[in-house]
Amino acid sequence: MQNSNFDETQNGLEEIVFGKKDRKNNRRENGIAMVLCVIAAICIWFYVMSIDSPTAVETFSSVSVVVVNDRDLSVEAPLTPISGTGNIVEVKLKGRKTLLNGLRDRDIEAYVDVSDVMTTGKGTYTVVVQAPEGTVIEDYYPKEITVYMDKRSSVTVPVQAQLNQYSLVSGYTVNLSSPTLTVETIQVSGPESELNKIDHARLSVSFPGSITRSFTSTGPLTLVDENGNEINTKYLTMSETESSARYHVYTTKTIDLEVAYKHGYFAENGTEVTILPKTVTVRGTVEVLDTLNAHTVATIDETQITEDGVHSLQLKLPEGVELADPNASDMVSINIHFTNARLSKLHIPLNDAQVINIPEGKTVEILDKSITVNIRALSTAQVNEKSFDIVIDAAPAVTNGDQYVSAVVTARGGNSSRLYPVGDYSVQLRISDAES
Repeated sequence: MQNSNFDETQNGLEEIVFGKKDRKNNRRENGIAMVLCVIAAICIWFYVMSIDSPTAVETFSSVSVVVVNDRDLSVEAPLTPISGTGNIVEVKLKGRKTLLNGLRDRDIEAYVDVSDVMTTGKGTYTVVVQAPEGTVIEDYYPKEITVYMDKRSSVTVPVQAQLNQYSLVSGYTVNLSSPTLTVETIQVSGPESELNKIDHARLSVSFPGSITRSFTSTGPLTLVDENGNEINTKYLTMSETESSARYHVYTTKTIDLEVAYKHGYFAENGTEVTILPKTVTVRGTVEVLDTLNAHTVATIDETQITEDGVHSLQLKLPEGVELADPNASDMVSINIHFTNARLSKLHIPLNDAQVINIPEGKTVEILDKSITVNIRALSTAQVNEKSFDIVIDAAPAVTNGDQYVSAVVTARGGNSSRLYPVGDYSVQLRISDAES
């Protein structure tokens, strides 16, 4: 009896608890269903509007007009417009509301065709408007615009570079007046009245940061008048629209002055060579001076220096390098002093001289019995006439008669810093036809 009452009580409690839970689930399910219905309704509405939306009229108030000029530019004195492009017309279009909502002013084409115009000056021409697909034109205004026509021509204008926004580190300079341009001139074509305004094409470039080396910068070209004011290029055509300019950055540097030797004898026999000045301060591009620490002012041929002395010559610097001080002297003195090598004269008989390159069909006779040669030698060197060989080159002796030709004197065993001849020599030959 007690168990029966307990079961009834338990069942009642379960009904109360689970009954409330079912009602909550029903409300949630109903809410989800309502949201799905709304989404479905929106999708159906968009579908219906895209298939069969109501017709409407929309006004587009900023439709740009283009002036079309498709005439043959090869004919004599062709014409071109100098106004008209950029005019605005207001266009009313009719079509489905959804289609009109997706259009913009730029989607509508409006133009004036002046291809058949044959006279210069002002004229009034009809504006043609083409409606986008799916729409029709209700109305537009204005239906005509004024266009000025001028003769079409072309001119060549120079390009000038203008460097903006740059900073230089102390000790560096940049040549602003004459950079190297990839494009130095351009052709500009268009109306003569607009061409007459052009002074040059300006290349505006900049260099971020501090300049310490030569650099190249590229930028657009802008047409400007003589006052530097920019010219509207709407009706002008440039053969090039950009250029590059290489700016050369300069600095100064102190370098050593040196001499070189043709044979190397002076360096080996203790001959003293002094250069004044020993150093110079020069100016040049950073790239050139980076590789320049010394400069050779002359190459000395030791076989041509007979005695001590001072030799003056003009300083010739490498290309692109100049003295930093334009008022500084460009003369260099080279002082040569022989300390260990003495000069002496030696009479060498020509009995054993060798004659080479005798012209075909000719015979030669050496008229000189000997030659006197300047010999420079260290005090320890043994010097006599048997120490030298003489070679006479007869190649120039092609005509009969007496004439002088060169003779090369060399130390037997080869010239060296210990012993070598000084100067150039010649001997007299008698040329005649060889006996047949």
